[in-house]
Amino acid sequence: MSPMKEITTADPGAWFEALGTAPYDFYHLPQYHALAEQRGEGEARLFHYTEGRFSIALPLLLRGPIHHCAFGGVDMGNWQDATSVYGYAGPVCSHEAIPDSVVAAFGADLEETLRQARVVSVFSRLHPLLPQVGALAGLGECPEVSRTVSIDLSEPVDVQRSHYRQGYRGKIQKLQRQGVTCVYDADDAYLDDFIDIYEETMRRVGAAEMYFFPHAYYEQLRLALGPRLHVFACLHEGQPIAAALFGSCQGFFQYHLGGARDAALPLSPMRMLMDEARQWATEHGYRVFHLGGGASGRPDDSLLRFKTGFSDRTHAFRVWRWVLFPEVYRQLCQDKALLNARLGVRSKPGFFPEYRSPIVPCATAAVAEEAPV
Repeated sequence: MSPMKEITTADPGAWFEALGTAPYDFYHLPQYHALAEQRGEGEARLFHYTEGRFSIALPLLLRGPIHHCAFGGVDMGNWQDATSVYGYAGPVCSHEAIPDSVVAAFGADLEETLRQARVVSVFSRLHPLLPQVGALAGLGECPEVSRTVSIDLSEPVDVQRSHYRQGYRGKIQKLQRQGVTCVYDADDAYLDDFIDIYEETMRRVGAAEMYFFPHAYYEQLRLALGPRLHVFACLHEGQPIAAALFGSCQGFFQYHLGGARDAALPLSPMRMLMDEARQWATEHGYRVFHLGGGASGRPDDSLLRFKTGFSDRTHAFRVWRWVLFPEVYRQLCQDKALLNARLGVRSKPGFFPEYRSPIVPCATAAVAEEAPV
């Protein structure tokens, strides 16, 4: 019998047991995957392989069926593919260094399991702060698509702030003189304000549809993460002008979603909010504050530049792309291209899997963006 097990969110105890004592983030939790299932993003599975004292646990969302004829081709039966939850997921390993023989056996079992399930391709965002690429050796490719930023919270608070870009501390002090304050919202009193501010921000930056969530999502997220979800808000004259959600797990403190009112942009309140969140996370014993990356994957990304103003410690953000049935994958992509041609549109360059790519008008010069976070 194969040592590979498939665990569902219906058995959170087994899911947690499989994660074990290895470092993992809230993006790996069964509750977070159950939320993705509720949103119709796929059926969550934790593929857990053990051999001796070593183990690898890989969470994925199975999406299907993909009806081959949906893109205009001949129906060859139902297929599915796999992806990751919104955020930074990827494999969780019991040890930083897993023997090559164990990695090879894990890969062989995973490939057999996914092939039996008729999974055409796999895409996953990987976690920039966890050693994961080695566990995926021989299974597709893991290209670096951008950088992310973190702050080492084990350093003294004044040392942390010494890494700020010149002018950041002065601008935060100016906000204080202008009467702007930042509060930790322990009672979710500002959660509704956060939703309004976040959506206003997404509209302002022209964010893709995937970055907008129904209002019920935030309540479900609060219930799913419980004390692992944290809300911060900046107030000016008693009114919230910026707000953000953070997630925490096993020493990781993650910036998740956030934004500022259009009218508050001249004040730049997010600098104060990030600074306050950093201090709070330090006081509560977290090891690292991960601010995440930019919005486009380009070196000149303004969001990434904003975040590197707090720290010059950056990490490779990689994605995992794996095609298990190349002929089926090519046929799906060809059918998608034929359908696009009839509609006068084209796929977004660089998107994987290509047959699921969003479409853009043929006249639009689109920039290749993979898995923006």
